[in-house]
Amino acid sequence: MLKIDQDKLASIFDAMGTKTIMVIGDLMLDHYIWGKVERISPEAPVPVVEVHEEKYKLGGAGNVANNLLSLGASVIMSGVKGMDAHGDILIDILNQSGIPTSKILSDPGKGTIVKTRVIAHTQQVVRLDRENRSTIPDHIRDEMIREVRDCIQAVDAIIISDYAKGVVSRELIREVVNLTRGNGVIVCVDPKERNFPFYKNIDVITPNIKELSFGAGIKIESDQDIIEAARRIKSALACDTVLVTRGEHGMSLFEKDNEAVDIPTTARAVYDVTGAGDTVIACFTLALVSGASPREAAIIANTAAGLVVAEVGAASVPWEKLYRICREEIGGRTSYSL
Repeated sequence: MLKIDQDKLASIFDAMGTKTIMVIGDLMLDHYIWGKVERISPEAPVPVVEVHEEKYKLGGAGNVANNLLSLGASVIMSGVKGMDAHGDILIDILNQSGIPTSKILSDPGKGTIVKTRVIAHTQQVVRLDRENRSTIPDHIRDEMIREVRDCIQAVDAIIISDYAKGVVSRELIREVVNLTRGNGVIVCVDPKERNFPFYKNIDVITPNIKELSFGAGIKIESDQDIIEAARRIKSALACDTVLVTRGEHGMSLFEKDNEAVDIPTTARAVYDVTGAGDTVIACFTLALVSGASPREAAIIANTAAGLVVAEVGAASVPWEKLYRICREEIGGRTSYSL
């Protein structure tokens, strides 16, 4: 396993609390209904779930912000909600989490995105999605760009959390890249397939295998296919770093030299991969601006992802827990050349 020198690890984690990250993207509510199944409905061959608990949590870009907050960073959240009861719930949760909501805009034409998961005995029974994926109006996009312009001197990085629900567009990406150029602010994108052509000139992209395959136009069947696809994406987007998340196979990192660095998974158990990509981009970006090299940042993010997939539902890792696990599992006095 790749290691990070203990002193360097301490330096990275100490710096996390001094950083400010702006998160732009698709806000959503994750609605969880937990229960148990003891019989089949007499009306249709479906299980009857006896509900025991119900909860709303931050999803999408909100989960990215929550992960950053858990790691001690300051967060500026920019997104769009509907003018509805679920939008009010979303604002309440953000406020309770300590995430500022002054830059959350309302679009009367789009309802707040809600994903309802019914879970019985740790098994997801069904998911219900309420969403409108139409592109946000130009005036709302322009207001989001003004928010970026107002905040650019105060942030260390911008994360674009794209769930292809209408917030992220070619114009938004282009303006964000233009505003950050020359300011030392890095732009990191968690992508979605349909928007791949939009991500030109960003600094970091974190596709999973499906997104990588789509973005590169390659059917991925081998490690060599991953390497070729990542190189194509780096070239097409003029992107410095591609971090490919590979599920049970961990991650593959591609930097400027195009050489692949494979990082095996640290997950001991996988109960739910919901939100794992949010954890990866939040942790990778924060570690990177806190003094980690891309390889060190990927190792730390990989460790964080191994922890959140062991929990049901979108989760975040507290700073203290992640630092302790990193010291125990990836810290060392003799480090690899990172």
